[in-house]
Order: sequence, then structure tokens, then C-alpha cells
Amino acid sequence: MSLAEPRDRNPYRTVGILCVLRDKGVSDEEIAKKLHFNSAEAMRLQLEKWRLPEWLVGRESKANSKAEKTTKKGVHRSRGLGQAKELPSAGNATPLFKERLEALLESAEQLIHMNEDLRGRHFVRTDVETAPVFYPRERYSREEWDKLRKQYGLDPGDKGFWDTNVLIRLPGGAALSPSEIEATLISVYALAGGQMDLLLDALHPDSLPVRAEIREGIRICVEGSRANGDPKDGLKVLAQHLATWVRGSEVRPGRPPALSKANHGFACRITYHRKHGLTYEEIARKESHRKKEDGTSYSVKDITELGDLGLSWS
Repeated sequence: MSLAEPRDRNPYRTVGILCVLRDKGVSDEEIAKKLHFNSAEAMRLQLEKWRLPEWLVGRESKANSKAEKTTKKGVHRSRGLGQAKELPSAGNATPLFKERLEALLESAEQLIHMNEDLRGRHFVRTDVETAPVFYPRERYSREEWDKLRKQYGLDPGDKGFWDTNVLIRLPGGAALSPSEIEATLISVYALAGGQMDLLLDALHPDSLPVRAEIREGIRICVEGSRANGDPKDGLKVLAQHLATWVRGSEVRPGRPPALSKANHGFACRITYHRKHGLTYEEIARKESHRKKEDGTSYSVKDITELGDLGLSWS
């Protein structure tokens, strides 16, 4: 069947070829020639007669035209995330993480054998261990030795006895900060979202409430962000920097907001709508039921910014 004569045109075949060629990026002028229309405008008129939607006809809606002009003026710029690069699965490091976590748990159990004093600004550590100790017979009087001999089942000729469960105290060093294992465990607790008030109750020596300036210092140390006006970056920001380097990207000044799971999913849906020809204004109306985390609706600007990321489910 020839497409040359309008009365012979099969709408289904025409639209099918049109979609295939548009998917390949062929211009409307070239598509019109391949479908034997006199011009792209003649092709659009025929598609309109078949009452096809605007996005399939290829006409630019007024709203879309306005949005394009706004972009050209520099009011809005696309901020796509860039070309995708597949990363190794984070699960590859699971054995490494588990080995260190198990070592930390073992170290936490050993803290009971460590004593500390705060002398001035120095933390003085004493390690408490159990060790076998030999007690010679000459150390005791005859009466004391007879009691010990009966208690431990010793022979009359024994020269002494061993006690294998004696607590001994050994020097552990002094420094301006607690031990390395304490610092590591406290940091991990903070990074894992632990409640610092509970940790202060457990470890801080003062019985009175901790001063406000100390609490603020702790907040900055954990949550601080220079991008948010704090004097320095805290543990969480530095941990993000470390993870960024390890995973193959680079750390730059500032702390751009992360994309939540909800916004990520919505961004993928916006891309889906855009591929089917909807403008951002039309998407805003279609998705008007969707709310942001703060309960407000998504504006056309919000939808445009999410759409510019170019994210999709596949």
C-alpha cells in the first residue's frame, strides 16, 4: 500500500513509522519526506485530523515554548548528573566491614579491664589484667602457711603456690585524649546515630548537666558543616568525604543537598512523562496529588529541576 495518496494512508502504519523514526532522532522534515508528505507541516495537519495528541503531532505547546524561551534567557539551566559509570557492589567490602566490626566488639568487651584518670588535661590509663602469681612459703608465718596449705591442698614440702587469677595493674600511658580504641568506639557510636546524651551520662565525669558550650562543641564535632555556617566540618561530613574518595569521585567545597528516595523516584517518573511528550506544567497538574516531605506540593520549578537530572528506572 503506497503512502503517497492521502486516501490510502493507513494511520496505524504511518504512526508506527513516525514513532520509530523519531526515536532514532530523525527530524520532522526528513520523516515527512520518508512518509511522502509534501512538508512537515502537511504531516502535522494530517496527524491532527486523526485527533492524535499534541506530543505525537509534534507541535510545541505554548507552555513548552515559553519554558524554552526562559531557558534561553538563562533563568534556568539544566543540571543533569552526567554520564553513568557503574560502580563495584558495596557488598564486595562486606567481609572487610564485618571483620572490623567484630574486632570493635571484642575491643568494647575489653574496656572493663582499663581504668583512666583525668589529671589536669591528661588522660592517664591503667590496664587491669589477670596473671598467674607465685607466692613463696617464706612469705608467711607457720600459722598462715598451714591455713593456705589446707585451702589450696598443698603438700607439706611445697615451697610455695601459684594463684592463676590475680588482678595486676600495668601502666597504659598518658595522653591529651582518651585511648585510641575509646576514640574509635565513640566516633562509631556518633556516626551510627547514637544518642550523645546517653553517652555523656555513661562516660562524662561531672554529675551536673554538661554545659551548653560543651554540648555545642559536641554537636559541631559530629554534625558540623562549613557549608551550613559551622566553623568546621564534623564527623559525618568527613565520613562522606572519605566515602566519596573511596568510591571513585572527588570532594569539592560545599555540601549539595542529597536526593531523597522519594524525590529520586519522582525524578524517574518525570523522565517517563517527558519521554511521552508531557510538559513540566502538564506533569505538575497530573502529579498534583504528590506531596513533598514537608507536606507542600511540587511547583513547576521543583519538577523542572528534578526532570533536568535525567534519572530513569532503567
